[in-house]
Amino acid sequence: MINRIIIDNFMAHEHTELELGPGVTILTGSNNTGKSAVVEALRCLATNPARSPNPALYIRHGAKEARVEVEVDDGTRVAWVRTKRWAKYELWAPGAEEPEEYHKLQGKVPEDVARALRLDPVELETRKDLVDVHLGNQRDPVFLLNQPDSVMAEFFAASTESAHLLAMQNVLKMRVRDAKREEKGLEGQVARVAADLDRLAPLPELTLRMDGIEELDRTAARLEQEVPALEAALAEFRALDGRLSRERSAGAALQGVLAPPEVEDVGRLGRHIGSMASVEAQLGRAGRTAGALAELDAPPRAEEAAPLHRLIRELDDTGDILRAALSRRAVMTSLSEPPEPADAGGLAAVVDDLLILRARSARFTRLTEILGGIAEPPAPQPLKRLDEAVSQLGGLEEQFLLKRTELDGLEKDLSAVVAAMDERIKAVGCCPVCGGDLTTDNFLDHGCRHES
Repeated sequence: MINRIIIDNFMAHEHTELELGPGVTILTGSNNTGKSAVVEALRCLATNPARSPNPALYIRHGAKEARVEVEVDDGTRVAWVRTKRWAKYELWAPGAEEPEEYHKLQGKVPEDVARALRLDPVELETRKDLVDVHLGNQRDPVFLLNQPDSVMAEFFAASTESAHLLAMQNVLKMRVRDAKREEKGLEGQVARVAADLDRLAPLPELTLRMDGIEELDRTAARLEQEVPALEAALAEFRALDGRLSRERSAGAALQGVLAPPEVEDVGRLGRHIGSMASVEAQLGRAGRTAGALAELDAPPRAEEAAPLHRLIRELDDTGDILRAALSRRAVMTSLSEPPEPADAGGLAAVVDDLLILRARSARFTRLTEILGGIAEPPAPQPLKRLDEAVSQLGGLEEQFLLKRTELDGLEKDLSAVVAAMDERIKAVGCCPVCGGDLTTDNFLDHGCRHES
């Protein structure tokens, strides 16, 4: 059944579209409004009339060609195009994007078009002329209503067994046509799938590149794991560098300190060191006594004993200095020998120096107590390996950035390929072998597997 009629530049119609509903459609209107032209357009579509009458009569004045198109209930579209010199048919199968064209008709209707329209005239055994049971002229009724009863009886008689045979033959022809059309469509689909598979030829190379990317990713992960250790080493290097700077500053500050006097008699020094314990005990008791006597007035100074008392204190301070010198002797072994001490001069100068050394000894004792809980600084390690590690870290960072840039480019290429694959797989719709669902994800994961 015809659902839609489109007429362009045919006789009086410039452009007309008719939507036909179910059942009977009736065209009404005044004279010369184009009702008969609609019937004539359908007749031209169904019979492809020859050059007589003049085909220019079908073409609207000023146009180059006339066109009549119908759409039937199964979605098939048929168009008849007529110019002054030739005629052609266009046949769209349901869902097809491009029509199949028929040229060089020689006044005939192609079989595919006739099967799609189903408007063929009927041939009777006793009549040479074909009987049109679908279309009628303006003054001739349709379906043999103006013919004798014998003609109608012959028509109905011919439409019994022979009609069934013709119907069966038509069904067979339609099946053959559908099979050929399906075969042609499958061949085209196979060609498209082959083209798509050709486009997927770079996939092995992409797989190799992906393996390289994964290796680079593992290398990058390993480098990222090594970065904290290198950062810790760099932080330790910076701490050691700061501590070394402080030690150098302390060493520069100690350069102005006078060198200790030369130790001439080690035996005397040992004995003096042995007596230092009792002196320290006496100093402790003296300190406690001084604390108890702090509120008392100082005793009168014995002038004749004062130099001796200062000398004893200076000897005590000298003992403290000697003990400190022994503890630092391992550090100062690389130093040159101290110069020959000059003449001490007068006893008063010696006493003044001893007082100064006592004050320094007291400060040194306090510093020793404060620094007693501090561990010895670690020995500075050679900086060559750390410099090599830092330079290697810089090279690794540059290599990591380069690999990261290459990885981003490969990811963009992969995204473009996956997008193209997704577009082509969506166009295919299903697996051409098994007919199953086919998506980009399962195709990339394991392909479309088929059970034997």
